Amino acid sequence: MSEAQGRSFRSTVMRAIHGLDWLLGWFENIVLSVSIMAMAALNIGNVLGNNLLGKGIMFTVEINQALLVIITFIGVSKGARHGRNIRMSAIYDQAKGHWRKAMNIIITTGSAVVMFYLCWYAVIYEAQVRSIGQTTPNLGIPLWVLYIAVPLGLFLAGLQYTLTTLRNLTSKELYRSFTELEVYEEADLTAVEQQKLEDEDPDSDWAGRQNGEGRR
Repeated sequence: MSEAQGRSFRSTVMRAIHGLDWLLGWFENIVLSVSIMAMAALNIGNVLGNNLLGKGIMFTVEINQALLVIITFIGVSKGARHGRNIRMSAIYDQAKGHWRKAMNIIITTGSAVVMFYLCWYAVIYEAQVRSIGQTTPNLGIPLWVLYIAVPLGLFLAGLQYTLTTLRNLTSKELYRSFTELEVYEEADLTAVEQQKLEDEDPDSDWAGRQNGEGRR
């Protein structure tokens, strides 16, 4: 394979991965938006029914439970997609350059493995719930249908961490997710601290330098 063919192949693969990432983001946004709006509408209807008609919606609790499961586990994937997951980064934040990137790859790879591992056990749990045949009391919906978001959300989260790992392995920059660079606003933080010093002591050397530059 020539160098040009290699570049063309890598470009095709990256476009396919970008397309997959866009599709996953679209799916997550639709599911989360519909779930949140449905929960809001259901609870508002239940409150109005209780206060105006003296009778609420009987299946409110079981539908809310299902929607909470969907929002929680699809939200895990959404958080991983944007690098908004909670991180214990005391050591990570001190690392620089290649060390930080290596730690990022280890963390995202480990997170992907954990997500896929939990997904596997969630699938086993789903199979057990389905074999029991348990249903919701009011609507009679099989519980395994309502809880299918658990393995799905864990799988999507594992896929997002895998994409982040691939992105960092193939890019010079450091990415916290597949599409978002990891940027620490150190300059902005410094500016904020300097502004605080100026507000506290207008006659300070730094404030004087800033005022002098402004006059020039």
